Amino acid sequence: MKKSVVKALIRKDWMLHHRTFVWFGLMGLLSVTVFSVESIKAFYLALSLLLTMVILIGALLVFSSVVNERKEQTLPFVMSLPVTIRDYTVAKMVFNLGAYLTAWLILMLSTLLVFYTYDHLTNGLIPIAVIVLLQLLLSFLLVFGVALVSGSEKITIIVITLTNVSASLFMFWAGSFDGIYPYLGGEVAVWNSTSLGFILTELLLAVLIVTVTFYLQLHKKDIL
Repeated sequence: MKKSVVKALIRKDWMLHHRTFVWFGLMGLLSVTVFSVESIKAFYLALSLLLTMVILIGALLVFSSVVNERKEQTLPFVMSLPVTIRDYTVAKMVFNLGAYLTAWLILMLSTLLVFYTYDHLTNGLIPIAVIVLLQLLLSFLLVFGVALVSGSEKITIIVITLTNVSASLFMFWAGSFDGIYPYLGGEVAVWNSTSLGFILTELLLAVLIVTVTFYLQLHKKDIL
């Protein structure tokens, strides 16, 4: 693997997509500020906007840097250069995972800060917020992995649709557990075996998805 080639590919993706990425990231931060308004309607509006922005940022990255590169026939040109499958795979994974994780962490930390700062937002919501945001991270990793390995726009759209639908269902399902639901309105964030079990499982799944994606991509017979 040539580090200079990988860096050049990452720089190329950043130069092409950073403005739109930053714009959606700022919109995500704006959605977080709506939590500061003391109103049940504002809370649900902020929640909907935050989930939407986190999902859109992931979809934007996947389509602009992976799906469209194949659709617009940019990939054959890139692979005609002295670029190996490993170089390409590492560059795509570093750019997409790095960009998404940066935005995801900023939005998550901003959300937690708002929850800690404003009295009308109970700290009991913090564990479920972390669990749901981790689920959105898993959804992105799955969509990215499918797009990179399959190279199919149709399959990627199907997976995005399914993960988007599952986001709300997962939120209500996770919030219904006995170790989470009774503490949602509490003044203290309760990190018990249920919430920590969710988080640990999600982190392990994240590592598994990334590992499987990297393995399958490297063992493809034809990247085009």
